[in-house]
Amino acid sequence: MRSVDYRDSDRIVTLLTEDFGKISALARGARRSQRRFGGALQPYVLMNALFRPGRGELAHLERVTVDQSFHGILRSLEAIGAAGAALAVIRERVPEHEPEPAVFDSAVRFLDALNRRAPAEESLLSLQIRVLTILGFAPTLDRCVGCGKTPAQGRAAPFDASRGGIVCRACGGGRLILSAAALRRWMVVQSTLELPEEAWPDAERQQIHDALDQLDAQHATVTVRERTGAASGRWEGRIS
Repeated sequence: MRSVDYRDSDRIVTLLTEDFGKISALARGARRSQRRFGGALQPYVLMNALFRPGRGELAHLERVTVDQSFHGILRSLEAIGAAGAALAVIRERVPEHEPEPAVFDSAVRFLDALNRRAPAEESLLSLQIRVLTILGFAPTLDRCVGCGKTPAQGRAAPFDASRGGIVCRACGGGRLILSAAALRRWMVVQSTLELPEEAWPDAERQQIHDALDQLDAQHATVTVRERTGAASGRWEGRIS
């Protein structure tokens, strides 16, 4: 998910693994060793990694082989930005050394979708929703977080990220209004592994984007919007 040059020829890499969660590892000689690492330590690669524990927090990465490449993402600046932002979200959300196989699976599905030229922004928003849901941070969208009242079918609802979901007007409401269509879209995404194949209506996409921005601001010092803007120059995606 991230790579930083270290000393003359080494790299420190952050990996999301299926069995061990997020780990940081020292790859000795990675900047010049073709035998052990080849082209595997590149953006948007699913790899098999052999590593051993280190004395401190860093593991030692011994060898990697490429299982699948998602380099089709590099054809689109929009896809590069979405991929970098999404993996940065995962890197911040997932604790060290705590396996989250559902997050791993969602990340691989996300990269595969972008590689197949799925709509980048809708894929990013869906990935954010999935990660929030898996990690237990999903907002309450089916009832008011204050009084528990269920919104009338087909009606919009005010949303307040600081309170964790929709808030009826009697309980204070919220500045952001989620339409009935946006609420349905969000709840469908929460309940499925599939990523969108087509663009969403502009109003739905913008409302979900704004709500996720609010939620992101509650938990992160760097927002998804800032990550997306910097993705082509700062963020790299690596999945192992």
